Amino acid sequence: MQKLKSVSRAFLGLAGLLVVACGQPVGDEASDPARADLIFSNAAVHTMNPGQPRADAVAIRDGRILAVGSTEAITAAFSGPVRDLEGRMLLPAFHDAHAHPISGGLQLLGCSLSGIRGELELLAAIRRCALADPDGDWLIGSGWELSVFPPDGNPDKRLLDDIDEDRPVLMRAADGHSSWANSAALARAGISADTPDPRNGIIERDADGEPSGTLREAAQALVEAVVPPLTQAQRLAAARAALRHANELGVTAFVDASVGPEELAVWEALEATDELTARIVASIRVRGMSDDVSDALADPATRGTTALVRTDAAKLFLDGVLEGETAALLEPYLGGGTASGTLNVPWEDLVATVIDLDARGIQIHMHAIGDAAVREGLDAIEAARAANGPNDNRHHICHLQLVHPDDYPRFAALGVRANFQALWAYPDPYITDVNLPAVGQARVDRMYPIASIERAGGIIVGGSDWPVSSLDPLQAIETAVTRRDPDGVIAGALNTDESVSLDTMLAAYTRTAAELMHQEQESGTIEPGKAADLVVLDRDLHEIPADEIGDVKVLTTLFRGEVVYTADSGTP
Repeated sequence: MQKLKSVSRAFLGLAGLLVVACGQPVGDEASDPARADLIFSNAAVHTMNPGQPRADAVAIRDGRILAVGSTEAITAAFSGPVRDLEGRMLLPAFHDAHAHPISGGLQLLGCSLSGIRGELELLAAIRRCALADPDGDWLIGSGWELSVFPPDGNPDKRLLDDIDEDRPVLMRAADGHSSWANSAALARAGISADTPDPRNGIIERDADGEPSGTLREAAQALVEAVVPPLTQAQRLAAARAALRHANELGVTAFVDASVGPEELAVWEALEATDELTARIVASIRVRGMSDDVSDALADPATRGTTALVRTDAAKLFLDGVLEGETAALLEPYLGGGTASGTLNVPWEDLVATVIDLDARGIQIHMHAIGDAAVREGLDAIEAARAANGPNDNRHHICHLQLVHPDDYPRFAALGVRANFQALWAYPDPYITDVNLPAVGQARVDRMYPIASIERAGGIIVGGSDWPVSSLDPLQAIETAVTRRDPDGVIAGALNTDESVSLDTMLAAYTRTAAELMHQEQESGTIEPGKAADLVVLDRDLHEIPADEIGDVKVLTTLFRGEVVYTADSGTP
């Protein structure tokens, strides 16, 4: 492969109208330098490149962007198939900086309870799953919302017993921090009134002290230990389903937010068989440096390669969630007690681990919901900076439901990326029916402070936490801009002072997310020489009302120049 050669005097006369690759591997020596494999013309090209923010045509060759400029200039300079987008929007393909794609794929293929908002509807869906699989040893589902059972998200085992009392039933909550089991599942796991709560876990109990059926955090592992294990064949099928779904939504890059040996083996197998249609940064679960998965942490030198799967990142869970009152808060939960949630990792262990990982060049990816957990994460990274000096590891903290205002400027000062799941930033039942009674209006009014951290100089990146919520970037972008329900079902807004611009959120899902993933040389903007990871939308997002952003459709998704999704309508 060698750089693009000059093509003709006529082409050179188009200076200023056309940007082409210079010194980039976009074609081989024997190829026609004026040939393109595909030209998008008459498009609303939003490049996300500050040096050339807008264009209306892009030429592609050998999986890479050959040129960016005007339709007149590019069609004059290059031959090849032309797809007239008729004013539709062309963007860099989306990067999701926090998702659980294999779990999402399993949910797509199994008993999915995602998006159900009523108790009767939820129970009816579980009953349908039971009827569809009457002979299974277990009935397992996922995706139910804790907000269906206000105020504490604590459903009773008897509701599941009424559906199927003969076999164990386990329904995993959407947030991944709670599970709901029937009596048979609790008995299979040996959970009784005498079973103590495990460390960092809660067995919810009824008035008589008997397990009620809801398990929080580490208590879920008591039942999971007796659930039939997944096979690698099931994980592979789930990963393939996840990739298809991601490509349908214009997503071609993930930070897989919690990866162990089994998940890593799946991604590596798909890369080996050339089946990957997304770039994967695997955040390896690390609970201590003796953890067996720590050996999977790769040399950060792999960041400079074109490998599709990288393991130069570590995931640390600092607290739980507000719904189960396991998120760590600076001030207690309401209700007259002194409980402030739980910090999962003793400070001495956390700071030693963070300093060690940082010194090794490993990117640190932290789960933090409560403001105490966010502060602890920032404190640990500050200690690593003091011990190791500045570096380019690009650590990030995700979720950030509550952040103390004193900590807003620390993201910029420490170079920590603020990884928001913006689709949560509207007054849904989680917030109004579950969180509000637990933390009060003042704390609700400062939830998901996207604009505050941006105003303080912080870098915003976007992720979904799928399957906790929808993978659709456009719905998350709309919510961040409006702070309202993108489906228009729930009235009201959540603190519009924290609304951010469309451009901020487009960057959060393209340029800044790619930078977080150390992929800015390959993707995240539309520039000559970069991989042709692109998405075509049916409308220009800048030309429509903000409350229509989530309704915009993906028409085509390209990954490394190959079409990996196209809509059935026959549109470009």
